[in-house]
Amino acid sequence: MNKFKIAMGATALIVAAVAIVACNKEKIAQQEVPAPQQQIVAPNDYTLAEMIEAMSWEEGKAFFENQPIKDYSAVCEQVVKNDCGITVKTEGLPYVVLWVWRMPNGGCNSNYSGSCIIFRPKEDSLSEANALGYFEGGKFVIIPTVEENGFTADGYLAIGSPIEIEEDSVVIQEGIYAAYFDEETGKYSAVAVDYYMKNCF
Repeated sequence: MNKFKIAMGATALIVAAVAIVACNKEKIAQQEVPAPQQQIVAPNDYTLAEMIEAMSWEEGKAFFENQPIKDYSAVCEQVVKNDCGITVKTEGLPYVVLWVWRMPNGGCNSNYSGSCIIFRPKEDSLSEANALGYFEGGKFVIIPTVEENGFTADGYLAIGSPIEIEEDSVVIQEGIYAAYFDEETGKYSAVAVDYYMKNCF
């Protein structure tokens, strides 16, 4: 009888030890599983609403309160297309655009889409240009010439404060501008913005 009790006790100890080891292994395995990393969102992957939601007050969230959306797509279309639906204008002035959010304080924030700095390159550095600019219908039309642009995923260009174009007399006014959607290419291809000339009164 004592042998039986001893055998049962030894079996119980072995089962308990196995259970403890198994629990410890499970805890260690859980600890070794890396926590899911926060996915980094590229600026152009945000819709306008998502961009505003993700933005802090310091980054310029207040700018969007009561800010109307300006849609000058028809002006863009006059520049981009003729009656046959073919791109016609090629005499636009070359510009270099830093396609990131310009904050209301004038700083640039690369976490969000927008347009922050614009300048006209000198003749010996025209290869730097990544956009063309046209004056049409009282607006300034910007057409990106590379894949990169400052449009949100749903086709808006946000500019939080005026941009004085370097090497030019044009000042782009702040605002939220709707980009022109080109149905042939299936993407937003141009945006028309308000502007004024620096030295004109």
